[in-house]
Amino acid sequence: MQRIVLHEFGGPEQLAVEAAQDPSPGPGEALVDVEAAGINFLDVTQRGGTSGVHMVELPFVPGLEGVGRVRALGAGLQDAPRGLSIGARVAWINVRGSYASQAVVPLDRAILLPESFSVSQGLLFQPLTAQYLVHEYRKVEPGDRVLVHAAAGGLGQLLVQWFKHLGAWVVGTVSSEQKAAAVRSLGADAVVVYGSEYDFVDEIVALTGGKGVDLAFDGLGEKTLVKTIATLGRGGTVVSIGAASGPIPPIHPSQLTVKALRLAGGSVFSYVADRQELQRRASQVIAAVQAGWLRLDGATAYPLSQASDAHRDIENRRAQGKLYLAP
Repeated sequence: MQRIVLHEFGGPEQLAVEAAQDPSPGPGEALVDVEAAGINFLDVTQRGGTSGVHMVELPFVPGLEGVGRVRALGAGLQDAPRGLSIGARVAWINVRGSYASQAVVPLDRAILLPESFSVSQGLLFQPLTAQYLVHEYRKVEPGDRVLVHAAAGGLGQLLVQWFKHLGAWVVGTVSSEQKAAAVRSLGADAVVVYGSEYDFVDEIVALTGGKGVDLAFDGLGEKTLVKTIATLGRGGTVVSIGAASGPIPPIHPSQLTVKALRLAGGSVFSYVADRQELQRRASQVIAAVQAGWLRLDGATAYPLSQASDAHRDIENRRAQGKLYLAP
């Protein structure tokens, strides 16, 4: 098989294609021929050696999610989804080593996919992230005001769609007019192009008639989190989900008390560690896609040999929507 191996932390050029022996599934595992290995920003930070609690030891094969077809099964199928067999199409998240033509997937992390699903619809890392973000921090009612940063990215597009489905008023921020058009096409009520200085506070406050937003999602970190807090209305919540612009600055409680604000953090891994919870959340995503209101289309494919190019496009903000490797 072919796989991407990282021997040294550093830039995208450190992602090297190597040949390896085909793996074999052990008890409670499936060997899967990989159709698509999803690319996430966490992969980029792990490659650079800056991923904090998600640090890895070298050498390692990047990638945490994928879509593929079961080639072989190990012994012990008690943790397998009902109906899983050789030839079945599955998705997975939180399985290290997915940047490869074959992957060994624990059965308790395998998600059975409808045969009708495209590769784009089967890449579930970001949809599962969106599912928990939508449901865990505020019971969103029609008319609630929601801010989504990086709204043209893979996760941002899903959050915009999900909150619009719930009847929220949604404002997204993006880095270019081209991305703004894509976000508007998803139904966003307003889009702010924040530019290189991440200027968005005054415009969002004005767009909300001075009320501020009820719920905000910030995956940018250093250059935006304090400003995001400033966009909140009384009793509002900001959820910190990443640090794409740099390390998250310290936040003093006094920055929250006057307007009774809430600052939360989250990780999808905390919400899919249990097999039953993973399957429950995945079933909600699959049902939303089948119902037609959650669009998971238009993911961009790169050959396995161009993994470094895909990482560069993410780092340079050239990417729009979901990216994946096609072994």
